[in-house]
Amino acid sequence: MSAPERKGAIERFDESRVKGAHIRWTVLAAMGDYIDAGSIVAGAASLTFWVNFFHLSTLISGVVAALSPNAFAAALGALLAGPLGDRFGRKAIYMYDLIAYTVGALIVALAVNTPMLILGYIITGIAVGVDVPTSWSLIAEYAPRRARGRLMSFTNLFWYIGPIVILLIAIGTSPLGVNSFRILFGSLAAVAIITWVLRRGIIESPRWAAVAGRAELVDEALRQLGESGVGVSQPTPQVKAKWTEVFTKYWKGLAFIIPIYIMWGIPAGTFGFFLPFFTEGIAGRSVVVGDLMQILWFVTAIIGVVAVAMQLSDRVNRRLLYAISSLVCAAGFAIPIGLPFKVLLFAALNVFLFGFGHGIGLWPITRMWSVELFPTELRNRAQGFVWAMMRTSLGIWSLYVPTIIATIGYSAIAAVATSFFLANAVIGGLLGPKSQGKSLEEIQREFYGR
Repeated sequence: MSAPERKGAIERFDESRVKGAHIRWTVLAAMGDYIDAGSIVAGAASLTFWVNFFHLSTLISGVVAALSPNAFAAALGALLAGPLGDRFGRKAIYMYDLIAYTVGALIVALAVNTPMLILGYIITGIAVGVDVPTSWSLIAEYAPRRARGRLMSFTNLFWYIGPIVILLIAIGTSPLGVNSFRILFGSLAAVAIITWVLRRGIIESPRWAAVAGRAELVDEALRQLGESGVGVSQPTPQVKAKWTEVFTKYWKGLAFIIPIYIMWGIPAGTFGFFLPFFTEGIAGRSVVVGDLMQILWFVTAIIGVVAVAMQLSDRVNRRLLYAISSLVCAAGFAIPIGLPFKVLLFAALNVFLFGFGHGIGLWPITRMWSVELFPTELRNRAQGFVWAMMRTSLGIWSLYVPTIIATIGYSAIAAVATSFFLANAVIGGLLGPKSQGKSLEEIQREFYGR
């Protein structure tokens, strides 16, 4: 595909209004977020049962968290999928990853001992790491430039809806004791296999297809969008890209996005897996209270995404929105530094402010910036590397969380999170790209000064 033809085809996507096709593609791609957060929270809701049924020590509980979809396993999956998604296409990843996820979730559901539990959770986590960064790349590459924030923020909803569904199932099945976690992971396996079937009809990324010289895939994407194809019969060879270019040409993007991603990811991942563990001492050590606190966190985040991020992220300065969002999160964690988290009011304020705060901008904008700063031919491997760094950091941190709680208390967790979000407000507020309303290529030219 010649440069003018490639540019013309991509401009059709950039200048399009949001259509039903965009929503359908985004829902199918965003199911990766559903199963990602769903598997993390299913583990969180099951942790108390696992500790009792499998007789997990504090150390082994930390190991389970570290090797889960929340951390090391997802990091490995992201590193594996990055180069594959750039070489073979975004859709090619979807052909296999959810099959692996289904197998892993079923192993967890049927687990009768600790090794079986850990093996299933690792497989599930690897599949999550394969799917989610690829989904974000795909969405960013077909989204209209004036609606990329809205569509990518829409995917955040699935990162919250999945856990809410899982937690409601957990509350309903808690009287069943250990069988609760079997139902939770069985439901995730069912969702994964249904999503795999529905994704068969999703488009390939038009930007990847154009770079790869796959004119027929660009034509198919335009047809599904409701427009005629570009009519190219002789596509050019695939644009080649090397791993090293991520670090040599685009190191500035990595240097910016990795720190803010880690400083968001550690508090968010800690809440995602350990919040029921933190709330055990509230209301008579009820497991249901922990589940309800997590639901509060996700519901307030949904309110933030729908009311603020989806409405404003394409219209206002994203730096400012990001900084405000980070400061709200910092305020939420500052409360339990000096006030006891075991008091329901203070715990609820922490949860509410963190949920609403990162929903209004921090989480949606972080994922937007992470795809906007890298070119199509390297986007998936850059995404995979960034995601792997975040999940690896979270894995290392997760190893020590139970010990920190046992020896120091939740105030230490809160102090770390507060400092992270204050740093995010400064870094993102001063250095983040002003990417609203711009094409991916325009953002990269401005950020790198090329």
